[in-house]
Amino acid sequence: MKEIIVNNDMKISQVVAGCMRVADANLTGHQFLTFVEECMEMGITTFDHAPVYGGYTCEKIFGDAVLRVRPQLRKKMQIVTKTGIVLKGKDGNKTIRYESSKKEIQKEIESSLRNLGTDYIDLLLVHRPDILADPQETADALDQLVQEGKVLHLGVSNFMPSQIAALQSYMKNPISINQMEFSVKTTENFTNGVMDDALIRRMPLMAWSPLGGGSVFSGEDKQSVRLRAKLQEIAEDYHTSIDTIMYSWLFRHPVKIAAITGTLNIERVKKAVEALEITLSYDEWYQILEASRGYCVP
Repeated sequence: MKEIIVNNDMKISQVVAGCMRVADANLTGHQFLTFVEECMEMGITTFDHAPVYGGYTCEKIFGDAVLRVRPQLRKKMQIVTKTGIVLKGKDGNKTIRYESSKKEIQKEIESSLRNLGTDYIDLLLVHRPDILADPQETADALDQLVQEGKVLHLGVSNFMPSQIAALQSYMKNPISINQMEFSVKTTENFTNGVMDDALIRRMPLMAWSPLGGGSVFSGEDKQSVRLRAKLQEIAEDYHTSIDTIMYSWLFRHPVKIAAITGTLNIERVKKAVEALEITLSYDEWYQILEASRGYCVP
């Protein structure tokens, strides 16, 4: 398994196991533990969480099924979780909101630690930019968590370069990763400054929804039809599947991108791992970009 260095001293696996759908999978605790162990046997040591996943249930499922049963696995894995989204109905809220106040950050991290069954988080991300956030308050809360040893590294999710720069200017600790949506279907973040900012900062990225929500496999919209045909053509040349080619397309970029799988089917996870062994040519990469956009580069 290829690894990506974060903030000079932490390694994450380039394929990350996403835990957002754990609550919907109807797996027994033993079945989920088996899935996690099979991931780790393939070298996938990084697991992506958020308090709001599964309506505030997924972190506890992971803690109960994995770390409370196999506590020895903790030192062999990296846990990523997030802060800053509050769902409708939580504490009487009438709508979903983003909140990066010190009070909310502290409350969420304590809940995550308790639910996951751990005393530290390897990587904490601010889940979404909070329009009302006082940047100094947010920065102080994040830095305090690092000082207390509850969090080892900090990052953001769904932040544009200017938003990263603004928050970083108030922080003592570095923002070491940005988690964004990247896929053959969603290519905007390749050309809107996100990639350039990552290169300038020598900062890796994480890709959520790296398969574009799955519509490439069966969607009848024009983009999906174009992509499916091109991906199938290239996949046949490599004797592999189109989802493996979709992952390899992301891994080809000079920015180190870790892809978050969204499946609990171990066979589909293997397709992401297989992509690490494929290096697309320039021509193949741009053919896929052209199929996605529907036009060639100018």
